[in-house]
Amino acid sequence: MTRRDSRRTSRVGFTMVELMVVVVIIAVLVSLVASAVMKVVGTVPQVETSTDIAQLATALEAFKSDFELTDPPPSVLILNESAPLSTASGPFLQKMFGKNLGATDWNGDGTIGGTWTLEGEQCLVFYLGGIGNRGFSFSKISPTPVTGQKTRGPYFTFKTSRLVPLTAINPSAPSAFLVYIDAWQTKNNSKPYAYFSSSGINNAYGAHCPSITASPYNDGAGHFANSNTYQIVSAGKDGNFATNGVWAPSGGTAKTNPGYDDQANFSSTVLGVGQN
Repeated sequence: MTRRDSRRTSRVGFTMVELMVVVVIIAVLVSLVASAVMKVVGTVPQVETSTDIAQLATALEAFKSDFELTDPPPSVLILNESAPLSTASGPFLQKMFGKNLGATDWNGDGTIGGTWTLEGEQCLVFYLGGIGNRGFSFSKISPTPVTGQKTRGPYFTFKTSRLVPLTAINPSAPSAFLVYIDAWQTKNNSKPYAYFSSSGINNAYGAHCPSITASPYNDGAGHFANSNTYQIVSAGKDGNFATNGVWAPSGGTAKTNPGYDDQANFSSTVLGVGQN
């Protein structure tokens, strides 16, 4: 064997140092890829929530148009099954269905006789889903949808896995009407989209959603975001709504406030970042 052949033979394979360098390079690459993947995964619920909020807002506009409503629908609604027009919500229901509205099985349980108070997050699903999530009939006497007949709505396609009765989240809730859980939901974070209307019909911004401890957003001086329409708000990744709902487009929400990662229809970013 010549000296050249011997030298060639001795270089077959990697030295320990070379192997260590390769391992380090692979580890760095894996770390970079994992970091990138985690960032992408972390933004998915945020993007989905933003999309949800935009689509919910569009659906609300379709609902308003269908029922010829000039004001945003209220975020507190009293549904009396025996006499729907007899409560404080009567004027609004009359605008929707007419003065001849009769007894209605609002919760779809097959009986008539209960009275239910819906919070904002329940109102949102009720308006967009209708009775039993099947829309509303065109009848001026009974809005309950009838199989095979045309309906108004549903206006939004809810993901059934995220559509739950409020009592499943808070057993002390005033009624079991459905709410829509936001895209951040986990086993320990199940908060629905909050809804607040600026309408003066039986609610304005003074009626909060006590079951989800949310309140409408304002600038701290009594001026509310979307003061002439409505607010749709997600509790964000931490599952906690803002303390007192104070927010300003210029500065956003302080990082010490639970609402720092909230999302809403009046901001293009999470509220801690401010308005873009």
